[in-house]
Amino acid sequence: MKKSNYFVFLLILCSVYSCQTPIETPIKEQINSNGITVLKGFILEKLHTPTKHKQGSWVSITKNNEGALYTSDQYGTIYKTSIVNRLGKQDTVSVEKLDLEIGFAQGLLWHKKHLYALVNSNDTKTPSGFYKISDSNNNGKLDKVTQLKVFEGQGEHGPHNIALSPDKKSLFLVFGNYTNIPDNIKSLAPKVWEEDNILPVVKDPSGHANTRKAPGGWVAKTDFEGKDWTLFNVGMRNTFDIAFNQDGELFGFDADMEYDLGMPWYRPIRLNHMTSGSDFGWRTGTGKFLPYYPDNLPSIADLGQGSPTGLLSGNGLKFPKYYQDGLYLFDWSYGTMYYAKLTPNGSSYTTKVTEFLSGIPLPLTNGIVGNDGALYFLTGGRRLESNLYRLSYIGEKPSEIIPSKTSKKGESDRVLRKELETLHAQKTPNKISFILENLDHKDRFIRFSARVALEHQDPNLWLHVIEEKTTPVKTINLSLAIAHIGNDSFKLQALNALLEIDWNRLNTQNKIGHIRAIQLVLTRNQSQLSTLIKNKIQQTFLPNYLSNTENIDKELCKLLSFLQTSEIIETTIHKMETDTSTVAMKAMYLSSEVLERSEQYGKDIENMLKNMPNQQHISYAKSLSFINDGWTTELRERYFQWFGNSLEKSGGKMYTQFIRAIQKTALANVPDTEREYLASLSKKRTKGNSNFMKGVQQPKGPGINWTVESLESAYEKNIKNADFKNGENMFKASLCIACHSIKGTGGSSAPELTKIGTRFNVGDIGEAIVNPSGTIADRYRYTNYHMKDGSVISGIVINQTDKEIELSTSAFAVDIATKIKIKDIVKTKGSKISPMPPALINRLNAQELTDLISYLISGGNDKNAIYDK
Repeated sequence: MKKSNYFVFLLILCSVYSCQTPIETPIKEQINSNGITVLKGFILEKLHTPTKHKQGSWVSITKNNEGALYTSDQYGTIYKTSIVNRLGKQDTVSVEKLDLEIGFAQGLLWHKKHLYALVNSNDTKTPSGFYKISDSNNNGKLDKVTQLKVFEGQGEHGPHNIALSPDKKSLFLVFGNYTNIPDNIKSLAPKVWEEDNILPVVKDPSGHANTRKAPGGWVAKTDFEGKDWTLFNVGMRNTFDIAFNQDGELFGFDADMEYDLGMPWYRPIRLNHMTSGSDFGWRTGTGKFLPYYPDNLPSIADLGQGSPTGLLSGNGLKFPKYYQDGLYLFDWSYGTMYYAKLTPNGSSYTTKVTEFLSGIPLPLTNGIVGNDGALYFLTGGRRLESNLYRLSYIGEKPSEIIPSKTSKKGESDRVLRKELETLHAQKTPNKISFILENLDHKDRFIRFSARVALEHQDPNLWLHVIEEKTTPVKTINLSLAIAHIGNDSFKLQALNALLEIDWNRLNTQNKIGHIRAIQLVLTRNQSQLSTLIKNKIQQTFLPNYLSNTENIDKELCKLLSFLQTSEIIETTIHKMETDTSTVAMKAMYLSSEVLERSEQYGKDIENMLKNMPNQQHISYAKSLSFINDGWTTELRERYFQWFGNSLEKSGGKMYTQFIRAIQKTALANVPDTEREYLASLSKKRTKGNSNFMKGVQQPKGPGINWTVESLESAYEKNIKNADFKNGENMFKASLCIACHSIKGTGGSSAPELTKIGTRFNVGDIGEAIVNPSGTIADRYRYTNYHMKDGSVISGIVINQTDKEIELSTSAFAVDIATKIKIKDIVKTKGSKISPMPPALINRLNAQELTDLISYLISGGNDKNAIYDK
């Protein structure tokens, strides 16, 4: 196999985070084992295939004290798996189904004599929630289920996983951004979150997460009876798993939003250091906080694109020492397991991330360290073929299990941060000065922790400090706290204090913090802003506009647009016309070798990298769209011509719709007499938007009512005569192309299918076509709105106001919206019916159906081996 250049890519990426050379270098040579690429010296064994035994598709795993494994099917029950080592012979695997009414567990954890389950389900008998499973009569068999707490949330962004605290005195649970935070929960993160964008947010045109508000995904801490709950941190998108390292620090592997590829608010999948009270800035639509905002924490590693699932500490593995000290990160989409070597840096960490294991297909879900020191991991999810693997080390390097011990490096900074974190849970007046003195600490995580501690204290004891002379960084962080907590009078004092800072003497990081603090105070301020303050802000920043780093100029453009500063229009448009480089923007995206592993997202990214939009210009365009006055006819023409050029670029599936949404905002500020003309300037041909149905030949038939079994039989009989051209034609004639795309051509309202053949077999594809409602990804699931007049309207929310909901009600015509009044809704319920009709292939005869399936498996490649005669 060709050696990967991905290591080089990740080393460059890690340099952003000041990665340091580890004491022991990682193993880089790779071998192939069971069709999966592993490092030299490791041996991989496939122990069990649940799907072959009708045991579902496993997504969670834990072990009891004796080393037996407990696993759960994503849509089914829980199983106990025992692996018996037979000396000199192949191990035997015994799988036992728990005879209990519980399953759908995306999180499992064994502690002492109990199995804890975090259930993700819409079943009314066992709803989403936290459960304890016990052996009530001590006969060695689990027989009792106790519901500890119910949660409002389900699906792929619902309740996820459980981790045992390092002191073994509590449990930590992680939830996606579609799970509501209970009202009565205590919180280490101050409950002051809002959307906090100085300009209005453009919501996802496809409707994804448009009804979800701050603070997004979250982590909670509880006791073993589920009685005492504390919100630990917030602001993730959809973190599936969490893990503690040897220093007792919590980490999470968070998801990106692949449909936002190419946009300035796109955030790659990332490893987060989840400290007490932290906020990682997820907000709906275009509102995501950027990593440099001081009111959220950045990741410690960005990994490009993917679908994060499991996260696992290497502690206890019988691997070489280098592979015991870090974290293992599981990516479902790209079939890749990464290893993140952690190096203390202040009170947080830098990382060196390398590719540890990969395969096609290899939909990784979760893993655990076995009692034997091996790594046991699962593949599956979404009813895909599921496997249980064991990875062991048999190489030449020493591989004894090394007892875990905390790092001496960074220990004093971690101790200081943790001392501040104790003040997240209690009001301690005599600690106010201690908190204030750390607001300008050189360590970003300590500064953040100090501000969070301040917001938990009695504001009457510290708001007045803004009147005192202090350091610029302390003023910035004090102003952030006042924006969250203070009244308008103190906010105006904070604004004046910020404007007293000599901006030109600040470094880049503090300039961004300064601008963001002003933005946040203005966003939260409800009183009338004086002309004097507006002029002072403009006088401070106008002379410096477009003469800084891209991030500073991006934030200045937002601030000055909010203040309706028309002087920036011409210079910004000139910048958008002349600064065409996109080289620096490509660093966050994966290498071509890794992209080839994903049928879902790989092609979108590949197309985008060939025809890259300028993310900085998109940010400028969005900001300028809110300026009402100061436009000349020439400036408006140049501005709207930019929209036409941008529509010829490639991005994620919502790229075109987002550009059009920004354009729509801008057109609203145009005089009625000019609107049609200016709109016409951007009506250039959108990339890939062609007449899909031109020249399509309709099926000859005769069709039949296909079943999965008859589909498989027809395919087996006719595959030798598979015809690529006719398969491509049937992909169009059956209307698949209206919603799905292959190799970047087709609709955007359903998953990309280019590499479906690397993850699904013929039976899986047949099941998805014949029974599309069997498994519906959350992104494509409709909601049923039961109306007062007895009607039921199904769709996905694309916009919502206090009085009205705008729905996309057809996968075939996503631009057509239906509006319903909120006061007319009786109840809402998630639809169990897929937007994809179940009988689209019933017009096809056996050979036509075979040609279609072959075309799907080939990923639109006429050179695929499937066509070898």
